[in-house]
Amino acid sequence: MIELNTKALGMEIKRLRKLNNLSQSQLAEGICTQATISGIEAGKGYPSVDILYVLSIRLKVTLDFFYKILLNDAQEYIQETEKYLQELLKKKNYEEAFQLCSNELSQKNRQMGYKFDQLIKWNYFVSSYYLKKMDFRTSINNLKQLLDKSHPLFGQDFLDFKIQNSIAIIYAENQLYQESLNQYHLILSYKDFLSQQYRFHIKIYYNLSKLYFLLKDYEKSFKFANLGINMSVLNEDMSMAGQLYFQKGMCLERLKKGSTEINKSYQNSLLIFQLLKRDNYIEMVKEQKGKFLGKNNESNS
Repeated sequence: MIELNTKALGMEIKRLRKLNNLSQSQLAEGICTQATISGIEAGKGYPSVDILYVLSIRLKVTLDFFYKILLNDAQEYIQETEKYLQELLKKKNYEEAFQLCSNELSQKNRQMGYKFDQLIKWNYFVSSYYLKKMDFRTSINNLKQLLDKSHPLFGQDFLDFKIQNSIAIIYAENQLYQESLNQYHLILSYKDFLSQQYRFHIKIYYNLSKLYFLLKDYEKSFKFANLGINMSVLNEDMSMAGQLYFQKGMCLERLKKGSTEINKSYQNSLLIFQLLKRDNYIEMVKEQKGKFLGKNNESNS
């Protein structure tokens, strides 16, 4: 006898309901009672096929998606796939990411929902670009098509902003700096989202600082480096602080500020990299900015 995973189904319906900004009563309207939705979300039994079908339409997924959760807990598969792809991109293992996504896209009969489809296509287009299977303009156009602003789920998921970040990065890598800046400033306009994702917010500040530096607008580059540093301190998160202090030091050099301030920025950068044991960055700071570090820092790791 097949055991139906009603708990997983209930959790997924609740998640989708919240993503669509619906109350239980609003989701139930014209379909069933609010009490029925409450019971489904609590995992107390499963709805009839006709109710599940109408719920799938209202929540913008397929009926097959719900059946897969009932039988196998598809949400766990989605989360594991997302985690694995994230690791592959972090390691720049684009070949494996491309193969995985190609395999998923070939599964024509498997419907895993709008967001999973978006996740797979995002990774497919990014890996295709870095493997030179797709030129940068085609990649950007394809990525933009994934950002359907008319879709009810747009802007309610981190993935939308990761895609926008990828677009900005690809623009910058192809020296279309103004287009990249426009994309980053668009991301900054989503203040409610960024307030919940401070680490991503810090990364955007860092990327903006680098872009303005390339454009020789050192005042703005300095401004965004400082914003990133302040946010890192506020959230007690040093993951990007070393890079930000290094960026700040370069801005101070170009702005011809005092040596004390410049020295402090590079010394802070080195200290953070040493604490985080980031050997490549430690060597970079020593090699490029050794004259600002003092004899002790220059010789010690």
